[in-house]
Parts: sequence; structure tokens; C-alpha cells
Amino acid sequence: MSIQTQPGTIYFVEERDLLGFPTPNYVKIGLVKENEKGRSSDDRKDEHQTGNPRPLVVVDSIETEANVSTLETMIHQSLAMYRHRGEWFVKPNGKLKPFLEKAKNLNNIVFNKVEKSLQIDAFSKQEDNGIEIDATKEILEIHASLINTNLQLKKLDEEKKIIELTLRKFTGSIAKNIHGICNYKYKKGSSRFDNKKFEIDHPILFQKFGKDSINPNFTIKKQPILKKSSIRIDLENNIKIQKYKSCFENIDNNEETKDLHHKWLSVHVKKQPLEIQRDELILDMKLRCGENYGIKDVCSWSRKKIKKVSKSDLKEFDNDFLDNYIHKSQDGFSFAVNPFRPYKFS
Repeated sequence: MSIQTQPGTIYFVEERDLLGFPTPNYVKIGLVKENEKGRSSDDRKDEHQTGNPRPLVVVDSIETEANVSTLETMIHQSLAMYRHRGEWFVKPNGKLKPFLEKAKNLNNIVFNKVEKSLQIDAFSKQEDNGIEIDATKEILEIHASLINTNLQLKKLDEEKKIIELTLRKFTGSIAKNIHGICNYKYKKGSSRFDNKKFEIDHPILFQKFGKDSINPNFTIKKQPILKKSSIRIDLENNIKIQKYKSCFENIDNNEETKDLHHKWLSVHVKKQPLEIQRDELILDMKLRCGENYGIKDVCSWSRKKIKKVSKSDLKEFDNDFLDNYIHKSQDGFSFAVNPFRPYKFS
């Protein structure tokens, strides 16, 4: 099965009350993958029932032949302003219909990309022919739209980054979590096998154990360059002198941090239609590249056959020998803003 297609079901679950108490205005939006044999939306609902005194009911569902995980992520992002915690959302004016309409529209968008994505998958698995073709008027129009879309996304990314840095600065000289809004997480360092060094040191072993693969690299030419604003630079300099403790203290949110969080969520939602448009334009550009290396002054799509070797390919060698070629990054901390609001909506 292609990476672009992973059929499944998006389900919408609500609470019911049998004792006459008011029912919270929440709906849970989750997924069931087609390859999860024997499981249904009702099965997922039953799993969530444990610990909830009110019966949970599947009130609607959407079948997709595209990628159900991608669709769920897109739905969650588009409804971020209503997201309360995890997969639970607050219905606007108690109505589920706006959520269903948004989800169905996004399903159509994801599904319509499948055929193009499958064609591109086929091209990406073969070497390019080394030819750079001339741009047609249509290609130049696609390129101009893509440049404009990327510029808008860069501006929103800058806005989002400034909000994140402002939240980090808010806690003062010591980095702290802000309850319900943002937090730091321990991030374990990663490791990678140094192919180049191994090839230089052991060319015979590299040829013996290396595996051929295609390394696709798509690049848009004449990309917009957006310089960091002075506000961002000042905030980054301020964050550099902030100290970190092994255990992060939690502080309460307030109206100022809630307002910043609201703005961050708003930008998060604004990005989605632009991201959809960008991805669609890139698909169109790759299809016009086809087997070719690129389009003059527009883009390049290099797909060269390379030989790679991984640690798993060399399992017959001892770890002391292999450790000479493992690069490890240091452990650290990552900062994240909550993509939901676990506090009262204003």
C-alpha cells in the first residue's frame, strides 16, 4: 500500500446522559485505520468509554480512501480554535454541522491528491534523466503562485515564532512551563550512521554491504527570502541567557498569556489553506518535471541512485567497531505550544 493511501474512518463521538444532567458541549474526533482488522468506530468508542460515567455515542463518521491519519491531522488543525484537549472539541453554538462540513471538505481535498501522489511516487523511485526542460507559460504561472504562497507562509511562520519567543520570555530568567499554554519536554539525542566516513575507511565493505536507493531532492528556485525582524532577533537574544533546570516549574496562565495563545492558534489555523495550496502546487510542478531533472529557472528534482549502508546492514560486526561511525547528538529540551485550550474559552 502506498504511503499516500491508508483508508479508514474518521468518527465523531458525543456524550449522552441518562440521568437528566446537562451534557457537556464536547465532541471527540478520532480515527480507525482500515488495516486495524475487526475494529470499528464503535470499538474505538467502547475503548474511550472506560472512566466516563456518561454513555458515548458515535453520532457520525466519514469514510476516506486517502490517508486517514493525514485527514485527522488536517481536521484537528482546522478546528484548533475549538480544540479543548487531545481529540475533544467544543461545538460552536452546540452544533456539530460546521465540524462535519469542514471534515468532508478536507476529505475531498486529500482524496483528490491521491492520484497525483501515486504518479509522483512512481517518478520518485526512478533516476532522473539529467535533462532540464524549458518552462511553459503554465509552469511559470504555477511557479509564481508557489512563490507567493511560500512568502505568505514564511510571514505566518515569523508571526508564530515571535509569539513562541514572547511566551518563553514571559517566565523571566528561568525557563518555566505555562499551565495549559506551553511547556518544555526532554528530548533524547538522536544518532546516525556516518556513511561517508565508513566508505572512505572501508571501501570494500561499503561496496559489499551498501544498498542502492534513490535520493530525491526537490528544490524551488527564486524562493522568497524573509529576513528575521528586529523584534524576533531581540527575543532570541533574550532567550539565549535564560537558564534551564532539570525539572521545569509550572506557573499559572493569565489574560496576557491566554491572548498570546489565542493569537498562536489563530495563525496555526490560517496556515492550513496555504499549506494545502502549496502542496497542490508542488504536486503540479513535480508532474510537469516528470522524468526530467528539472525546469530551467523554476525547479530541480534530482533523483540520483546512491549507495547507503546502515548499522543494521553491518550486524555481523561488533559494536566497538561500529561505534566509530555513529554520530550522536546531545540530549536537550524542546519547547511546544499546546494546539488546544484546556482552560475556559473566552
